Amino acid sequence: MALVVSAAGASLVVRHSPLLTGLVIGVYVGATAVAAIVLLSVVDGTFHPRLGRLVERSVGTDLRRIPGIHGVVSDVSFEHGNVDHVVLTPRGCLAVEVKSSFSRRRDLAKVADLAGKVAQTRDGAVRVQRLLRSRGVDVPVRPVLLFTGPGAPFMPPVVHYDDVTITGSADSTTWVEGAVRANDQLDLDTARRAADVLLAYREQRTDYEQVRAQLQAEKLH
Repeated sequence: MALVVSAAGASLVVRHSPLLTGLVIGVYVGATAVAAIVLLSVVDGTFHPRLGRLVERSVGTDLRRIPGIHGVVSDVSFEHGNVDHVVLTPRGCLAVEVKSSFSRRRDLAKVADLAGKVAQTRDGAVRVQRLLRSRGVDVPVRPVLLFTGPGAPFMPPVVHYDDVTITGSADSTTWVEGAVRANDQLDLDTARRAADVLLAYREQRTDYEQVRAQLQAEKLH
């Protein structure tokens, strides 16, 4: 209603110029359409997941720009969960869980279900390590919980929560260095073999999930 009233008022102001009137109406119609699309996506529950995936892709892009990085394999899915990014660096292997927040900022200790997020991050790292070991690549995988977005909690650049590294730092180089252990090493050849394993597994999972979705759709019909 506010858009309609303001559009009508603007049209009256420029009513002597058909071109400006059409321009004003076009701008407001476009704004109304965009607002309606956003509102519908919020109502049906797809807006925040889509926004979260965009943030995860942006984090992956930033990780790939870290100088000296061996590689990054993103979206490694398992049954009942996935690991957003597996980062292969000369200092070690990291499993990164990205949590984007767009609410009001608060202290780390007040983050909702922090223990659950930490447990999810740790579980993802364990799954990646077991997968690599089962395919002949025995390397430790360190869990990292990365908070991002305008609602990321107030906290130091790196915090260690038991064996999980928590960060809200936009400087990937800083927290990558803070997440590895002193004795961790990952040579290029091992990193390549790990990447090959992860990429092959991801492709297998994608094929499996597509077939399963197709079978479920056929059952519904």
